Order: sequence, then structure tokens, then C-alpha cells
Amino acid sequence: MKLPWLLSPLALGLGAMAQSFVSPPTNVEVVLSEKFPGAKISYKQVHNLCETTEGVKSFSGYVSLPRDFIPDATNWDEDTSGNFFFWYFEARNDPENAPTSIYLGGGPGYTSFDGSSVFPCFVNPDSNSTTLNEHSWNNHVNMLYIEQPLGTGFSYTKIENGTYDTVTGEFTPVVDEEALPELNITNIKATLQTAGIGETMNTTKTAARTLWRFAQVWFNEFPERATKNDELAIWAVSYGGLYAPVFSSYFIDQNKMIQKGDAPVANSTILNLVTVGLLNAMVDIRSMALGFPDFALNNTYDLPTYSKEVAEMVFGNITAPDVGCLALVDKCRAAAMQVCFGAVTIYDEVSPYHHFDITLNKYASYPTEYETALFNQPWVQQELGVPLNYTRGNNEVEAAFLGRTGDMVRYGLEYIEHLLENGVNIAMVNGDRDFRCNWFSGERASLNISFSEAKHFAAAGYQPIITDASHEGGFVREYGNLSFSRVFQAGHSVGGYQPETVSAIFERAMFRSDVATGKIELTKTPDYASKGNASVRDVKNKLPELIENICYVLSPGDTCTPEQVKALQEGTAETEDWVVVKPAGTKGERVLEGDGDKNSSKGSNQEGSQTTSGGVRLTDSLTFAFLLVAMMVVV
Repeated sequence: MKLPWLLSPLALGLGAMAQSFVSPPTNVEVVLSEKFPGAKISYKQVHNLCETTEGVKSFSGYVSLPRDFIPDATNWDEDTSGNFFFWYFEARNDPENAPTSIYLGGGPGYTSFDGSSVFPCFVNPDSNSTTLNEHSWNNHVNMLYIEQPLGTGFSYTKIENGTYDTVTGEFTPVVDEEALPELNITNIKATLQTAGIGETMNTTKTAARTLWRFAQVWFNEFPERATKNDELAIWAVSYGGLYAPVFSSYFIDQNKMIQKGDAPVANSTILNLVTVGLLNAMVDIRSMALGFPDFALNNTYDLPTYSKEVAEMVFGNITAPDVGCLALVDKCRAAAMQVCFGAVTIYDEVSPYHHFDITLNKYASYPTEYETALFNQPWVQQELGVPLNYTRGNNEVEAAFLGRTGDMVRYGLEYIEHLLENGVNIAMVNGDRDFRCNWFSGERASLNISFSEAKHFAAAGYQPIITDASHEGGFVREYGNLSFSRVFQAGHSVGGYQPETVSAIFERAMFRSDVATGKIELTKTPDYASKGNASVRDVKNKLPELIENICYVLSPGDTCTPEQVKALQEGTAETEDWVVVKPAGTKGERVLEGDGDKNSSKGSNQEGSQTTSGGVRLTDSLTFAFLLVAMMVVV
């Protein structure tokens, strides 16, 4: 059924799914920590949602940490606690003997439940039901999905009622419900995290200290964890390329202190971390930076995503003596953050293509964001035991990490090096359609890791990744504890595009077989090296057909054209299952170098200044152009 918002402004969306604010959860089990005073675990067994395989259990809930247990929370009110949301899925096969993997979203401040197929289910287009994912990562591994840092997704410190602008992502608290401002489909009722979380949770190291404490409570005292296998992995996507190495290094360092009898926290135990996985990850701006202009012009789809003039500008801002990205990284974090991140996000100002998939127009999104409405259904909120609304990202957390502390340029490959030298297995995985964390940059990072086997790794060739008798999923270079995979025809959410290939890479890394075939036991062949060409940049991809953007009511800023956003704001859009069907979406068109009239912004503007393919005036200050976009999210 199609409904114009003009007739029923709250007929769909968050406000409709909860005419009142979110109700407190019921029937929650509570476990008070015996080892860590003041901490507790509250949880529910989840039924008839997502994981529907007979006999397979899942549990969702919170680990609540008191203020005094969190090193960076001294400015909190005494009664404030940090409440981390988790969703634990037992392995479908032999959960009692399966290892456990943590999965983290990116952002910073971005959910771990983004609808990509590393999850046990897909969210259906009705945004109210799910379909089982046969390639889910919990086929043979117990999976623990965590919303972090605090303020992300369902995780919170304090919550309050208010209104949420779906276009800007801004939350406005209200004291008196009767004094609510006028509501419409883009300004809706919501219960969300109270402002101020960014004052505390604003660096990856802060998050590492806090998540380690979460892990101590959960792995020591969650009563439903039944596995006898103590092996632990951390896999993360995008900005999680900083999270996972820093967190894992912190875990390793705490393990060493515990082994020496100098436990940093009373009753803490060793966490046996053996594998770290990085999906389309931002791992080190120093080594990755030059990959951005290179990929823009020379990607394997033969699709220039911005002009040579812009590429030269970006290259100059990266390499300029004293004031370029590379020069500033070790001098001034704030300035380096602006210039280095600007080298990435200038793309959004000048390219007609999506930064997470260069084969899509900039308004399209894949996988589709159907989970946003699902997780705001009242029945789902009760099933999961959550007291607040779900949002994909938190603007305050993002601004605190990227703007306040310049977090992205604080960390680099030294954390991955530390893990490799301590015997941790590292799997780097990149879809080859992503620009924001592109595989050229990922490859550069992998070859710049300084560890004892670096020369052997660089000498290993790229071998096809075989997932069945007829399908090559990509290429992998592997030696020792390090692998780097290029996955064909995949964007930023690499598992959402190629679930079978990515699931195979995940399981082979987790159980220490070679990524290429899964047939060689690496614990028995420590000198294994993949075989093939030194470079696979000459292996080209076929451009897929353009697809029309799906304008999703709860994520209009990410998925809708300006015309569709305007119609939503004015109440004239027609929708079906939280998707705008009128005004219609667009497929866009491919604009290749030299296409002339196909790109109306090429050539000269009214003032006669030279412009890029996106209309940015190159005669203006390049620094200003970078500053203009420097605060955009990595995700």
C-alpha cells in the first residue's frame, strides 16, 4: 500500500512504530558480577528473530560497567554506567568446541548491525522480517557482535526522550512530552543517548581500555557461553581497521601483565587472542594515502572517478613538504587530520559515484539499509531487550573522534606489526569496488608492514581464491601469519556483496588453512607462500549495470536524491515499506573522462574558473576544499 506523507505524516517510520517512546524491556535475566564489583550482565534469549536454525541459540543484552571500572569515565556522575549492547550467536555446528569471534562496526560511532551478510540473517524489504543467511559467520564460529564505543547503536550511558531528525541525524531532547515540537516524517519521536558522550569516548585507545573491561566481564561471567574453546578473534570493518589492531594489541599487553602476576584489574584473566580480521579497513593513513588518487584514475573497472586535475591536487596535498598529509602526521594531529582525511573525502565533492562503490551513483546504497526500521519495531526492541531506538551512526561520537582528537592519524601499522610478532594471525580483506577504503591503499598498507617475515610476504604471489569448483572469488597474497585478499565485484560492505567468498576467507583464517584453497593446514606448513603474479592490477573487472537508488525513509541523507529528501520534508513523498516510490529514484549515468556534454559541470563555470568533474573550482584554496569535507565519516 502506498501512502503520501501529506495524508499521514507518521504513518511509517520511527514515530509510527512507537507512538510513545521506547518501552522498558521486560523478562530480562540479570547477572551481578562476582569478580568485578558493580558490573552486571542483563540479557534475554532471542526467539524467532534472525537466527532461526533449529537448536541454535542467540542471546542479546548489555554488559553494564560502573563509572569507577572505566578508566576514562572519572567525569561521569557517580550513578552513571556504561551499557554495552551485545548479540551473541552460538555456532550452528558444534558450538561447544567452536572458537569465538568479536565483530565490530566502523564509523567511528557506527553500528555492528549494518545488514551486511557477515550476520546470521538478511533483513527483508518489508523491514519487519528476516531471511536466514546460509553463509553466516556463525556456521562454525560463535559470534559476538558488540556496539561500541559507548553511544553507538544500542549502547549508551544515559538516555532521554526527544526528537530525531532523520536527515541530519541530530537529536533534540525534550523534558515535557506535551511540549514536543511539530513532528513529521523527518522529525520523529525517539529515545536516544544523552549528549556529552563525546567528552569521554573520543579515541581508539579509550575505547580499547573500555572494551577490554567489557570482555573481562562477558568472557568470565556470561552464563550462556558454553564453548570449551578459549580461542578468540576480533574482526572489524572500515574504521574498525584502527579499532581491531589497537584493541588486540591492548589485549595482548594485558595478557602479558597477567602472566607476570601484575594483573591490571583484580580477577582479570588472559584472553587468548589468535586472529584479527580487517574488512575494507582504514589501517594507516601514512601508507594508504597515495592509494586514493591512484585508485581514482587507475581502478580495475577502467572508470575514472574524478579528473586528473583533482588527482594531481590530492597528490600534492598528500606529498607537499611541511604542509602535506604525510609531513603533518607526525607534527600536528589536528592539521594532519584535516588534510589527510580531506584527501579521502574530497571524492564526495567532485565525483558522481558512491564512495563505497564506484560502480553506483552517489545516492545508491548497497546493501540496502532495511535493518534501520526492523530494529525500531517495538516487537524487535522487546525481543532484544533494548530501552532506546536504533540508529546506524552517532554524530557526536564521530565528531569527537575525528574533530576533537584527530584519532584517525594517531595510529598506524605498528599495531599490526606488534600483533604479527606476537603470533597473531592477520587477515586483510578488500572489495575492489570501494573507494573510501580501496584495495590499492590496502595493498600498499600490507606491503609496508615491518615485521620479521615482511620480505617473504612481499615475495609471495597473488593466487586465486577458490570457493567452489567453478568460482574464483578474488586473489590473495599470503605468507606466515599475514594475508591480503582482493575480492572481486565487492564494495565497502564486502561480505554483503560476496557472502560466500568472504565467509570462506573468514573460516580459513579462523581455522588456519590457506585462504586460496582452504586445503593446506598452515599450522603444519609454516613456510607456506601463495603462488602467482606479484601484481593483479592488470586483472580487470566488468562494470555492472547501474542500479536505481532505494530511498529509505529512515536514512534519507545516505540513500535519497535531493528531490526525494525535499519531498519527504514537505510531506509529499509516497512510500511503500519505508521506501520512497515517488519521486522516483535515479540510476545516474557513467561519466568517463572526455565525455564532454554528458557532464554538465565540466569545463568552465559562470566565472570562468577551471572546474573538476564535480564542479569544484581549482583556483580556490585547496586547503579550504579539504576542510570543507574533512569531517565526513569513514564508516
